[in-house]
Amino acid sequence: MKLDNIEVKHIYMLGIGGVGMGALAQYFLYYGCKVSGYDRERSEVCRILESKGATIHYKPNNDLVPDDIDIVIYTPAIASDFDEWETINNKHLPIYKRSDILAMITPKYKTYAVAGSHGKSTVTAMLSHIWSTANRDFLSMIGAIIKDYENNFIINGEPQEFIVEADEYDKTFLKFIVETGIITSIEPDHLDIYKSYDELKVAFAEFAIKIQNEVWIDENVNLQTNKKLLTYGLSNSSDIYADNLRLQDGKYIFDINSLYHNFKIKDIILNMAGIHNIRNATAAIAIALSNNINIDNIKKAISTYPGLKRRLDLIYNGKIKKYYDDYAHHPTEINTLFEALKSLYPDKTFCAIFQPHLFSRTLYLADDFANSLSKWDRIILLDIYPAREEPIEGVTSEWLLSKITNNNKYLMTKDELLKNINKISEDVIVTIGAGDIDKLREPIKNKLIEYEA
Repeated sequence: MKLDNIEVKHIYMLGIGGVGMGALAQYFLYYGCKVSGYDRERSEVCRILESKGATIHYKPNNDLVPDDIDIVIYTPAIASDFDEWETINNKHLPIYKRSDILAMITPKYKTYAVAGSHGKSTVTAMLSHIWSTANRDFLSMIGAIIKDYENNFIINGEPQEFIVEADEYDKTFLKFIVETGIITSIEPDHLDIYKSYDELKVAFAEFAIKIQNEVWIDENVNLQTNKKLLTYGLSNSSDIYADNLRLQDGKYIFDINSLYHNFKIKDIILNMAGIHNIRNATAAIAIALSNNINIDNIKKAISTYPGLKRRLDLIYNGKIKKYYDDYAHHPTEINTLFEALKSLYPDKTFCAIFQPHLFSRTLYLADDFANSLSKWDRIILLDIYPAREEPIEGVTSEWLLSKITNNNKYLMTKDELLKNINKISEDVIVTIGAGDIDKLREPIKNKLIEYEA
């Protein structure tokens, strides 16, 4: 395989176990490259990669940096003082960010890129499932593991099309060559990169301008650009919209009206709650209609869409308690999660167990986090998950807890939480966050099973 005019046979990847890096690693494995790398823990993605032949180590070790590597790919989560950099630099190899490699891949295919502060993983997964149901020749890289596929990398046939998330972090999405794009939402986030909300909005406008063909945006997105924009949503003023919504037994049934495609589809079934998922499905359907996927395949795909792990993910459905896990890490996502659960269980009470993600995000959005968390009947905060960041003085979970107006609030360690999980009186328990809170899924589930036995 050639990348940037370099013949590549062996790739070394730092941070290989992240979902984005893992999908990229699978791409190279599929095309016959040797892949090895480092990550600090053996994630689900790492297990997938190892089953496909990748070699991964989990402690920095210069002796384990292979001699025959052709290029190095890294994620921004890898610090500049990482132990292996000296050995890598001494090899005088080409070194790329993940985003640089994606920028080389996107021109090879007809690329559909999904951007947005929220919802991009779900829309990417829905598109991938539609394309798979229609048996198109494509590949996709999704920002979360799609259930049933048990992977976030899908490849079918001899790929002609590429479905990919276009992440705004580190301005990654501005490097892509894109045929068709979607923008699901624009909200303040990653302000450590953009410095201001206005600067973030400018970046999204630049992304839209670079798109070669259709640009679809949610009807609530306000994007300042001269580029022709097509809208989707729930309003009949949009170019494509869902209406006649009915919630039955936890699933939505709705119609699609497309003024742009001059098409109507009746009685689409989506097996998940949350109005936001109707919006996500509408975005995916818009792209499918523009690319001549027939109605039967669209309806079948939406009705069989299995969902993503860590997106309104029901972990335990007991006689007394229900336990969900969700990746929400922004105030708007926490609000959306709360509203979706309320639509499912209007008469039940809810406990949010939240692990804040990043000191900078917690600092910039503290008041919004406090407002979104105060709605829940009980709030338990874990310590902030630092990811790639150093602590910021005064920014702690204790500080965030002080801003929450609901007095039924607690700060706990993970061990304290597990010791007290069966003392939670609320009907529905939800773990929330983008850090390592998902490691508590099985321990919490086991405690609840034991409690209800």
